[in-house]
Amino acid sequence: AALPARKTVVQGHLITLVLGLLYILPVEFVGLGVLKRPAYLGSLWCNIFTLLYTLKSNYGAPPLPQISGFSMSNWRQTGQAALQQLAPWLQKAMSGVDFHWLFFVLIWIAAYPSVWAVVIIGRRSLWSVGSYCSNENLPETASWRESRPWKAFAPTWAKLKQREAEVLHYSTLAEILLGIWLVVSILMPWRQILTCILYWNFLRQRYQVPRSHEAHLKAWRQIGAKAQPLLQAAPFLQKPLDMAKGWFQPQA
Repeated sequence: AALPARKTVVQGHLITLVLGLLYILPVEFVGLGVLKRPAYLGSLWCNIFTLLYTLKSNYGAPPLPQISGFSMSNWRQTGQAALQQLAPWLQKAMSGVDFHWLFFVLIWIAAYPSVWAVVIIGRRSLWSVGSYCSNENLPETASWRESRPWKAFAPTWAKLKQREAEVLHYSTLAEILLGIWLVVSILMPWRQILTCILYWNFLRQRYQVPRSHEAHLKAWRQIGAKAQPLLQAAPFLQKPLDMAKGWFQPQA
């Protein structure tokens, strides 16, 4: 991405991170509880706009479908024609990680507020901001590195960067465990069935896309090893587990 575009994306991630921290931290104990809901929505909406801007910068704006002769009698054919015109752009955009994360954030903008969703989004934003600010090869980051907040955070970032593989692995585990929690919560009064279905489609995309496949495969194997004693004690769970494994595989 061009330098102005990259800077705009990082600024969007920074605002996402700050608002996310405002939602996660117990600010209600200092009389700022009224800010929790706006901070949650603001963090997610800022991330949505940042991801949309990133998609536009990387792949261009989606083409406007050329619709002629629209009427209620042929709406189905018109919709199919519009999708066919959008298909090449969608195919390119869906191959990138930002499209999947846009899907993730859109799921949670309509769901019950979730601290874990904000943590997962915030980790990505933190990595974007930290990687940008610590890049000494970019002249425009000099002023960022001289700022007091970055100087205070730089030692922590250096430690996190040294453990990047571990942090990314735990982030992937968090994505999967959040999906498992949504399944478990179906048995509870605060069930979110539609959110659960959409979220597991997100997990399937993450598993199938080459860029994130290895990370998700490793995380699923770790979870499977931890769950093995439970499967031995309750063998009837093996069948739904096998069905879930088949669902994750690419469809022919």
